[in-house]
Amino acid sequence: MSQLHRGFQVRHYKPWKMWVGTGIVLGLLAVFFALGSEYQSRELKLIRLERETLLQKISELELRNYNLVQKNAQLAGSSRVEHNAYLEASESLVKLQKELSSQEEELAFYQGIVSPENEAFGINLQSFEVIRKGSQNQHNYKMVLTKRGESNKKLRGSVRVTIRGEDADGKAHEMRLSDIKLDNPGKAIKFEFKYFQVLQGDIKFPEKFTPYEVEISINSTTKKVKSISETISWARLMPEDL
Repeated sequence: MSQLHRGFQVRHYKPWKMWVGTGIVLGLLAVFFALGSEYQSRELKLIRLERETLLQKISELELRNYNLVQKNAQLAGSSRVEHNAYLEASESLVKLQKELSSQEEELAFYQGIVSPENEAFGINLQSFEVIRKGSQNQHNYKMVLTKRGESNKKLRGSVRVTIRGEDADGKAHEMRLSDIKLDNPGKAIKFEFKYFQVLQGDIKFPEKFTPYEVEISINSTTKKVKSISETISWARLMPEDL
């Protein structure tokens, strides 16, 4: 029973309501905690799954990279072997071509020496070559004389080489090879041989001299052997000067 007093009212305390409210709050907290734990567990599983997937991909990429490296090494090795074989074959081919060219030149040379028996005994200008050296005005010359016909006699005589050209003003000049050769200048070029002879040396032209032809006169002192003469254009001797 409650008594009424003027100005205020007295109510009875009901503790069960507080316990019910507390229980509801605790229940909600438990539900939220369970939901949060489940969410965290699910996220953790997803992270672990992604990590395992990434590790698997990394492993696959490493294996693929290893295979590619091995294949590249094999290809590189094969390429080197093929390249070396190609170089060796090329070098051998070049060497054989040089040997063949040398043999052909040697054959042509000896064919020039060995003449038919019925050919008159005489002398041949087998070849005359000029090669530029380091200086523009300095050259090396090489002249090969051979015997023509059948005879055991020696051929003797001298060679006069006249070089014609122009100076810087366009005036014509001529000079003897014996005068401009660096070895014993002024000394006559003589020959004496039974089958062939090679005459060679270095020459030096005056400054601003441009040759255009060479006249080679071979004067024989051997009986019954005629002297011969031949004129060769400088363009034929030195085509690179054109």
